[in-house]
Amino acid sequence: MFSNSCMLLDSRCTRKDGNDTKDTENHVGPKQMNDENKNTTTSALNQRAAGAILTQLTSIPNILTLSRIAATPYLSYLLITHHHTKHSNDVVAGIDTSSATTTASETIATHMDPSTIPLYALSLFLVMGFTDFLDGFIARKFPSTSTVLGTYLDPFADKVFISALSLTLWYTETLPGALVGLWVARDVGIVFSVYYLVKEETMKKLGNDNTNNYAVMDPQNTPLKVEASLLSKINTSLQIGLIALGIAGEVPSIEINADLMTSLCWVTAGTTVSSTIGYFGGSAFRKSGNK
Repeated sequence: MFSNSCMLLDSRCTRKDGNDTKDTENHVGPKQMNDENKNTTTSALNQRAAGAILTQLTSIPNILTLSRIAATPYLSYLLITHHHTKHSNDVVAGIDTSSATTTASETIATHMDPSTIPLYALSLFLVMGFTDFLDGFIARKFPSTSTVLGTYLDPFADKVFISALSLTLWYTETLPGALVGLWVARDVGIVFSVYYLVKEETMKKLGNDNTNNYAVMDPQNTPLKVEASLLSKINTSLQIGLIALGIAGEVPSIEINADLMTSLCWVTAGTTVSSTIGYFGGSAFRKSGNK
C-alpha cells in the first residue's frame, strides 16, 4: 500500500512502498493550475529581463532617447532658476540689483549671464526635440537598431519630458494648473494601464507554462509593443508646441500672443482626453513579434 502522506515538491509527489521510493507526476487540478499560472509573472523585473533591457539600451535610438530623459531635469532647473532670478530682481528693484545677479550665478553654479538663461533653455529644448526626431528616423532607416524596448522607452521619455516641463511652467506661472494636472494624471494613468495590459497579455502568452522564468518588463518576451495612434501623436505635438511657446516667452526678444497660448491650452486639453482612450482600451498596442 502507498503511504497516505505525499509531499508536494517541484510539482512532483514522492510515494513510499516499503524500502522503495518512487516519484510520480503530481496531479494538479484546474484551480491549482490557474493559481500556479498566476504566480508565473509575479515580478515586474528579473535578472533575465534586466539583461535584455541593458542589451537593447545600447542601440543608438535608445541612447538618444536616454539623453533626452537625462537632459529634462536640467532644462527644468534652468527655467526655475530664471524664474527666481526675475522674482529677485523685482523684489530688489531700485535697491541692489547686483545681489540678485550674484545669487543667480551661484545658483546655476556657472559663469552664465542670467539674462541669457531663457535663450539657452530654448536652445536646449530645440536640441532635445531634434534628438526625438533623430531616434525615430534612425530606427526606421536602419531596422536593425529598432527594438521592442524602444517602442516603450520613446513614449516614456515624452511623458517624462512633458510632465516635468509642464510642472515647471506651472510653477513659473506660465501654464494653468488645471491643464498641467490633466496632463500629469493622463501620463501616470497611461503608465499603470500599459503595465497592466502587458501583464495580462504576457499571462495569456504563457498559458500552462509555469516555469516562473518570465517578467512583465522583459522586452525579449513581451507579446506587445507600443504604436501610438495619429491622435496621440497630434496631442504630443501640441503639448510640446505649447511648452515651446512657454519657454520662448521667457526670451526677452520674443513676444508670445496671450490669446494663442489660451487657445492652445483649450485645444490640447481636448486632445489629451481623446487620445487617452487608445491607451486604456488597448488600441495603441501591436504584436511585438516575440515568440
